[in-house]
This record gives sequence, structure tokens and C-alpha cells, in this order.
Amino acid sequence: MTSYLIAGAGSLGTVYGAMLASAGHDVQLLARPAHADAVTSRGGVELRSFGTVQHPTLRATADPAALDPVEAIVLACKAPDTAEVLHGIRHLAGDISAAMSIQNGVTATDALAGWCAPSAVVGAVSMVGGTLEQPGVVAHTFAGPTFLGPLPDTDPAVVDTLAGDIEGAGLEVVTTDRIRSVEWSKLVHASPSMAITALTRLPFHQAFVVPELAEVFLDLIVEGAAVAAAAGVEVDDWPHILPVRSLATMPRDEGLATIRARGEAMVDAGMTEVRISMLQSVERGRPTEVDAIHGTLATEARRLGVDAPTTAVVHRLLAGLDRVIVQEAT
Repeated sequence: MTSYLIAGAGSLGTVYGAMLASAGHDVQLLARPAHADAVTSRGGVELRSFGTVQHPTLRATADPAALDPVEAIVLACKAPDTAEVLHGIRHLAGDISAAMSIQNGVTATDALAGWCAPSAVVGAVSMVGGTLEQPGVVAHTFAGPTFLGPLPDTDPAVVDTLAGDIEGAGLEVVTTDRIRSVEWSKLVHASPSMAITALTRLPFHQAFVVPELAEVFLDLIVEGAAVAAAAGVEVDDWPHILPVRSLATMPRDEGLATIRARGEAMVDAGMTEVRISMLQSVERGRPTEVDAIHGTLATEARRLGVDAPTTAVVHRLLAGLDRVIVQEAT
């Protein structure tokens, strides 16, 4: 069994931690004080997963200095907190033999590779869903896969270790030698999904079914795919991620029809209250992941000479909103 630290364990990180603990791994959570205190008082987490309830035993703390050495780390904090979290646990880096990030964006693996041995760092993309219903209680809400794959410096055995542990914990795993394509495909998927909902305060399906919003949605997909291509990465139609390659290359009318059909399917399935994570951050008055998502795309577009006007405007709007959120919180 492997000893794990879930660094920045909110909803998604706690799902991974709870399921790994259920499979017998030694798991510690680094979490916000209220969540850490609730887990400590319970002696573990209540995990609600598709009609089942489990109570896996694990440890939690809000104090990085209180963490014991571990073999593996899952970086799960919000992207703006990455530098602070890794700095706080720098004393653990020397013992790490496996590391992965389930954050949004495409830069987290670079941060991990600068923190521990690059050979330990595996590329990862999570399509798992989780909701922290209250401190100490987490719901596993979407059983999507975890994509894993080697980076240029990754020891291939580390991919096998993480894949085996995560799959053994009951989560689907897809391994691929094209993990950068998965990372960028999710980034392009996230750009309109997060921007439109955060700026309009509307549930997710509205971004697909409202014609004006669907136009912006498709613009952001096309621009994001062009930025990825200029960066040397080919996006693709990966499972459980929007078919960004097809949307970016099909005729515009067909693309808009595909987007609308996606929204209508959500309505038919009763999925009319889905609120994307960036919208949830805005509603809670917390900083968003604009720099990791739209900041990355806008910066790369400028650097590579890609025309991405909608992405640039959306980035400025979200960055301004983020500035107000931070100012009001201080």
C-alpha cells in the first residue's frame, strides 16, 4: 500500500483521498481548518457515492508542519493556491516517489516538477466530480475517468503505480502517451464553460441553449484549439470532455447545432442546476482560476501570435472580476 497526501483537499481531493483510504492506503488530507477539524473529530470522512455511504479512516490537518512523510502526493488545491501549498509542504518533497495534479489548467505539472524529482511527476487530468456537502462529508457526484500519462522526464513505473492505486480504489483510469493533448483539450473545454457561467451567473446548460451564448462558446473553443495547435499540441475528442477537435473544425452552423444539442440533452436529463466551479467561486466570494485557464490561453495566444480576441476580452473581464473579489475579501 502507498502513503498519500492530498494537498488542498476540498471536494474533489477528498473524493480521491476517501476512495484511496477505502482501498487500504494510508491517506492524509491537507485541508481548510473547518474540514480538517471535522475529519479529525470523525476519525475519517463520510463518503456518499451513488447510493452508498462509506466511512473510510484517514487523517486531516490544516497545518502543513503536522504532516508525516508520504510516498505520493495528489495536488488538489485551487490553482491560485499552488505556490503557497507547495511551499508549506517543501519538507516532504525529498520522500516523494509519485506526484500528480488534479487541478485545472496545464501548468501544475511544471510546478510539481520544480518541487520534487521530475521523474516522479505524472501528467493527469481528472473528470471525476465531487461536492463537499459539509465539513467531513463529501459526495462523489460524477464517475468520469482519471487520465494518466508520462511526461518527458517521468519514470514509466510511476504511471503504473498511480494507475493501479487509483483503479484499485474504484475510480476509472485511462492511461495515454498523449496526456498533453488531454490536458489542453480539457483547458479548451474549460475556457467557455467557466467564463460564460461565471460572467452571466447562469447554470451550465444555458451556455449551450441560449443562441448568443452558444456563439461565444464556439468562438472560445475555436480560439483555444488554435492556441493549442500553435503550442504544438493537437486537441482531440477525449471521452467525458467536450469534442473540442470536432467543434473547432466542423462548419460553424454544425458546431452551433452540436452545442445546442448538448444543452438540450442536459435539459432532458434534468441537469438544469449545474453550476461550474468558477461560478461557485464567484458566488462564494473566493478568487477564481482565471489565471490558470484564461490567463494561460491569452498569454500563449500573444506569445505565439494567435488571433484570439474573444479569449482576450473574456480574460480581462474575469481578471477584473477576480480583482474585485480579492479586494472585497481583504
